[in-house]
Amino acid sequence: MNYLNYSAYYIDMLICSRHSTKKRLIQNSSAIVLMKMAHNKKSMKNIKEILNSINIPDPAQKIYMALLENGKATARTLSHRTGITRTSVYDQIKILKTKGLVTERAIEGSTLFEISDARQLSILLNEQADQLHTQQDFLKKNLPLLIDKSQSLQPKVRFFEGEEGVKQLFKDILWHDNITLYLYWPYEQMLDFLGKDFLTWFREKRKARNIPIQTIWGHSNGKIKDNIFIDDGKDVKRRHLIQKNIPSMGYIIYDNKVAFMSSRKESFGFIVESVEFTNLQKMQFDILWNNTKK
Repeated sequence: MNYLNYSAYYIDMLICSRHSTKKRLIQNSSAIVLMKMAHNKKSMKNIKEILNSINIPDPAQKIYMALLENGKATARTLSHRTGITRTSVYDQIKILKTKGLVTERAIEGSTLFEISDARQLSILLNEQADQLHTQQDFLKKNLPLLIDKSQSLQPKVRFFEGEEGVKQLFKDILWHDNITLYLYWPYEQMLDFLGKDFLTWFREKRKARNIPIQTIWGHSNGKIKDNIFIDDGKDVKRRHLIQKNIPSMGYIIYDNKVAFMSSRKESFGFIVESVEFTNLQKMQFDILWNNTKK
């Protein structure tokens, strides 16, 4: 089952089961209840991410999630449950109706809103994917021209803040072809800052793009804790800089750029795009490389 179909299937399951939730809570032990609650919380987060991906604004998401969790409701009830004014509730309902995500029914003189067929989410995701595919094709055809227009002799510096910002810095590297990465890498600090999952993801992406690396690992002793790169292949050349008080900031040289990243303590990074600066850093890296241990 692919991701889009799974998303729609899961939402259908939530809708069908919402009226029997209380009964299940009574029947199950407290441990099982907690597991189910944790699972639902994670699943609801995934649904919100789906709504984000199809450009549903946050207030409309709250309306949709309230209907998903509690079933059909009037505008007054939705206003009470979400904290959104009643007038704004109607505005958000209009957005959801335009997307085909919500329908309305008149029952005993009251207008009730409820979510429509959950497979509509899958349809909207497919439409979004098609649009992205078309845009990606355009970008591939026109990327050389765009690169030529964006490049200049003037050096450029871009700053990145926080963990997510520094992760974006790493993703910039994956846009380049026919490069080798030259790293000064304080491994334990980078593992603490960026996490095992992200570094493993980056390694797999790098290997898939056939990007070799030459790296100097800085650490204060000969022992590496929790080495997730122990099975690296021939595309990785590594040496070790062992000394007290090693710098906790790392850098990566690639193409005509040098990317710097701090430890978690300061949580920032920046990329310098400059031929002269890159050549200087590469010269310093080579000197350091020739004076470190394998």
